[in-house]
Amino acid sequence: MKKIFRFLGTGVLSAAIIAVGAVAGFGQDAPAATANANCADIDGHNALYTKFTGVYGKKTLPEMESALSTGKEYLEKFGSCEAFTEQVAFVKPHVTRLESAVRRTKLVARYDASVKADDPTEIVAAGKDFLALEPDNTNLLMPMALSSSYKSTKENNFKYSDDAIRYATTALGKIKGGWAFTKKDDKGAPVIGVFQYTFSKDAAIGELTYALAYSNYYGKKDKKTALPLYYELSQSSSYKSDPRVYGTIGDYYIEEGAPIGDEIAKFIADIKAATDEKVKADLDAKVKEKIAMFNGYTERALDAYSRAYNVAKAGPYKDNLYKVMQGLYKRRFDKDMGLDAFVSTTLVKPFPNPTTPVTPVSDPEPTTTTGTAAPTTAAPASTTAAKPATKPMSTTVTTKTSVAKKGTRR
Repeated sequence: MKKIFRFLGTGVLSAAIIAVGAVAGFGQDAPAATANANCADIDGHNALYTKFTGVYGKKTLPEMESALSTGKEYLEKFGSCEAFTEQVAFVKPHVTRLESAVRRTKLVARYDASVKADDPTEIVAAGKDFLALEPDNTNLLMPMALSSSYKSTKENNFKYSDDAIRYATTALGKIKGGWAFTKKDDKGAPVIGVFQYTFSKDAAIGELTYALAYSNYYGKKDKKTALPLYYELSQSSSYKSDPRVYGTIGDYYIEEGAPIGDEIAKFIADIKAATDEKVKADLDAKVKEKIAMFNGYTERALDAYSRAYNVAKAGPYKDNLYKVMQGLYKRRFDKDMGLDAFVSTTLVKPFPNPTTPVTPVSDPEPTTTTGTAAPTTAAPASTTAAKPATKPMSTTVTTKTSVAKKGTRR
């Protein structure tokens, strides 16, 4: 540490005398004289430099701000003085460091407060500012993505879905791309995130993937993007026991199958109204095709709901799932008995990928008497019965349960 005394040596003193002489001899150059006037203020220099060296290493925000103010004042007054070159060289990098430290400390305080308050709007705003300083700090992305996802609901029109998708996509890309985890938990295991949004690698991938699936399916109504993600979750260690995954896929099959039920009802009405036997026969063939496809969607829905029921915790959600399954089973097989056996058989099979085409399922033709009066294949129940609910997220099937994770995501 440099210490400045009352007299700095003959070289410094001579420089000060020369500076004073320059003021006296060249009065016409007033701006330059004024700029260098402080260089002769030895006492002022010593006092300010000593003050800075006493505070430049402080750590609290008020202390750092005070040190930064002192350092800037020193450089403004004495930064151009050749006599104090060594001292200026010491102060300059510390002023730069303090500027960065003060800025970061303020960003940390703001960001931490936003995460503790779990306010997605402020988390994203504070996170953007923080990422401008530390663009590779993936820890910041976890609360930005997950709070936005957890707080997006039907009630607020999924207002944070865009942010959830944006930051979950970025975070997943960095993690899967080999981002080096910079934090560890109390057991020394690598983790990522901030405060309540801190996870191991596998858990983080699961949470972010669910955030993407949920935000795309419900927030953006983008089922094409969401379905592969839900299937990925069904195969993952962290989400394969989450009934929400299977419940959503079951809802998807019900939604997709409902228009087919409407077509069947229309064809049946057309058959009843037709008088030409060939027209009736053609319509009957179309009905059979549609019913086979409708059966396929119903069985896929039963498969998904069976898996949701199997992993759901005991309670109203699980009980309601079973009632929905009973209704679907009755509609599909026209009987009440056999649902439990169907579920047991389903669970030992691989879970169908919802992105693959649904296979039509045709029942054997019943024995008929001569004559052609009505379709030989019975139509499914009314299209109203074909839907457990009319909402994208069925409140009768996939409502929030005790297994649901943070926030109100279903």
